[in-house]
Amino acid sequence: MVIEQNTNYAYKLKYISKPCFDDIRNLAVKFMRELPQQLQDELYEALNRGVDILDNEPLMVIYLYAFGKMHQAKLNFAFKQLPKKFLEIPQINIIDYGCGQAIGTMCYADFISANSYTQKIKTITLIEPSEMCLERAALHTSVFFPDVEIKTVNKKFDDLTEEEIVCNEKIPTLHILSNVLDLEFDLKQFASLIKNNLEGHNQFICVGPYFGLSDKGKRMGDFCSLLEGNKRFYGSFDKNELVDDKTWTAQILIFSDGEIVKTKLPHTVTNEEIENDIEDKCGVYSKDGLKLLKCTNSHMGTYTIKKGTKVICENAFEGCLFSQIIIPDSVEKIEWKAFCACKFLQTITIPNSVTSIDFYAFGLCESLQQINIPDSVSYLGPQTFYGCISLQQVTISNSLSCIHYHTFANCKSLKNIIIPNLITCIEEFAFSNCASLEYITLSNSLRFIGHFAFEECKSLHRITIPDSVNRIWAGTFSGCVSLEQIILPDSINEIGDDIFYEKVFNNCNSLRQIIIPNGSTEKFKKMLDEVLWDKLVEQ
Repeated sequence: MVIEQNTNYAYKLKYISKPCFDDIRNLAVKFMRELPQQLQDELYEALNRGVDILDNEPLMVIYLYAFGKMHQAKLNFAFKQLPKKFLEIPQINIIDYGCGQAIGTMCYADFISANSYTQKIKTITLIEPSEMCLERAALHTSVFFPDVEIKTVNKKFDDLTEEEIVCNEKIPTLHILSNVLDLEFDLKQFASLIKNNLEGHNQFICVGPYFGLSDKGKRMGDFCSLLEGNKRFYGSFDKNELVDDKTWTAQILIFSDGEIVKTKLPHTVTNEEIENDIEDKCGVYSKDGLKLLKCTNSHMGTYTIKKGTKVICENAFEGCLFSQIIIPDSVEKIEWKAFCACKFLQTITIPNSVTSIDFYAFGLCESLQQINIPDSVSYLGPQTFYGCISLQQVTISNSLSCIHYHTFANCKSLKNIIIPNLITCIEEFAFSNCASLEYITLSNSLRFIGHFAFEECKSLHRITIPDSVNRIWAGTFSGCVSLEQIILPDSINEIGDDIFYEKVFNNCNSLRQIIIPNGSTEKFKKMLDEVLWDKLVEQ
């Protein structure tokens, strides 16, 4: 391992107890403020927007000073999109690609500490072409994780070999790629190298600038495709969207590969629990009665979960035949796929004790007709109600901040929905193919609507976009054949290609009016295809 030692900077770090990234950046801030403005400007110019390899001390300092907060904001947003299941894993490894000064690793340390996760790190692999940056990255990492094994690789991506990217079958790996995927290197070779070495569960965090639909902008998505990753979150943000008063742009992608090792998870079924379980006629519970491990005998009828149960474990009722399941008010968490493919389940009440409903929990419950998500629920995972084709009525928790991807996709009977005011994000495909959806009321706090969020909502007649939104993404309303009217606020400054159609324009042949604020016709003409100009109505 290479590491910076016996320097003034290294000695300064020794006197920082319980370091955080802001402490590290403040050293750079102090250094820069002591320089005359002309020298600051010269250093910033030499930095070349941070795309060149940093090969001296002043450039490393100015990089942290100029871009540290931007990296921190993007990474913190990305870490918040990680599944709780991953964050609750007791031990992981980290590979930080193009790590620079290990900003990604430091920010992850801050994140798990600030959110009281007890997760431990076993090994950290730092990959960086600049030897000076790599030495400092190792120094930073050793301060944040003094007991962790640190591996350093001083190479460009095109020169990496299989021996330098090592994953563990039993210990999940967090791959951090911060501001690197848009750089010039052989993406296919790089992805192939990683793919050939993937073992166990792997979680990928990719952040970078937003380049639109350019070749650079597509590299992040191409990387995920080359690895055949299971995408959890994608979002892109223009100036002032990620942070209100900052002109930072951002593209963020979270995806995974492989299954999490079940025996390591606190809310899944362990071998010890199986050996010491207790049973009733239909369910198997942990010995302490806090977890419902699995359903062993289902029938066309009602099942009441035991009082005192706190966790319904993953896959517990998957494919069961019950038409009604009664959840006691002791339950706090409903884990991954807990009720997935319960095709006869018609009635289920979620009590106010539940705080988290994870990925695909009720996916493919084809007979479920209505659901009330109480305000106690602060996390609703992606694809939670995917393919609930009989679902007609939904009440959404007022405590949610995001409707994740595919949450209500293919809910073909859903007729109307109100998005609570705390929700700021509707991710891609969230309401895709809700063919009966006629009306939807959007949150006044909404800032982000993902690609194809309402595609194939064939019964949607009209929609009002709140003035908290400043961009409409490609494909947002493709296939909305009954859409007659859309009201756009003055805050809109970009409209993606093909928002009203998928392959041919007449997929939105009912569109009659695009209502816009007075005096904004010329502005919207610049954003819309000419065939839509005659539909613009100022109001």
